[in-house]
Amino acid sequence: MTLQQLEYFVSAAHNLNFSKTAEMFFVSQSAITQQIRSLEKELKLDLFVRKNNRISLTDSGQVFMREAEQILAKVSDSIERVHSVQRGQKGTLRIGYIKCMEMGSFPRNVQNFYFKYPGVGIDLKRDNAVALHDEFLMGEYDIIFNVESPLLSYPDTTEITKIGEYPFFAVIPPEHPLSHREMITQEDLKYERLIIHNFSRSKSEFPHDFPAGYLRNDLMQNISRTNDDAATIQTMVAAGMGIGILTELEVEKASMPLNLSYIPLETDGIQEILYVIYSKENENPLIPLFLEEMKK
Repeated sequence: MTLQQLEYFVSAAHNLNFSKTAEMFFVSQSAITQQIRSLEKELKLDLFVRKNNRISLTDSGQVFMREAEQILAKVSDSIERVHSVQRGQKGTLRIGYIKCMEMGSFPRNVQNFYFKYPGVGIDLKRDNAVALHDEFLMGEYDIIFNVESPLLSYPDTTEITKIGEYPFFAVIPPEHPLSHREMITQEDLKYERLIIHNFSRSKSEFPHDFPAGYLRNDLMQNISRTNDDAATIQTMVAAGMGIGILTELEVEKASMPLNLSYIPLETDGIQEILYVIYSKENENPLIPLFLEEMKK
């Protein structure tokens, strides 16, 4: 039994005319007759009553017509589903992103992508840099958005594309003498306790071991606290625990009514770099579609 035989049969069952069915499929009438005879032989029953050059369905034929229609509809639906996945209109995209990306355009990109491809499942997880890196290597994600760090390395089969560079800001409480400066220099921080955003917190046992390349070496000993949550750092600053250092991506003034000052930090041009990362061997068709949306 073939799909073609079922298509011939269903058409003939509706038309009750082998000749018209043959015309619809651009084949000879004898080809239609032969295929339906072959189908009846395989089923070991008659599907049509043939009398005086006219045909009608037998009781078995009527039942089989309904079954055949369901089979063809299911096959057609399955084919469409497969094609939809291939076109990127179906399937699931697993995305991991660094904490603080929700403060930028990332949520809008996800929203636009979801509206454009409503049949797509999107799994989102927010985590620190090390967890994202490790779980990506274990195959838990299709795409991750992560920061640059000498602690993290990826195999040669990984595509790593820079999507943003963000300058650093000193986060200073209102009563601090530096709170009205237009620029904070490294020298200004010489005697200050520093609170930094440690994206790779789980890889660093001690604050002064964290590779904060934007700070002078002698300032590393001033790092009194680290945290992987920007909002928590701002709260610490407001409590007088020290001066925070965050990137432009992490600064969210509107939702943090703490009356803090966010002042550009002099770093000799060093900025936080954000990358989109995925495996070149990953054939998920949704990856290029989402990356295209990120460009908008």
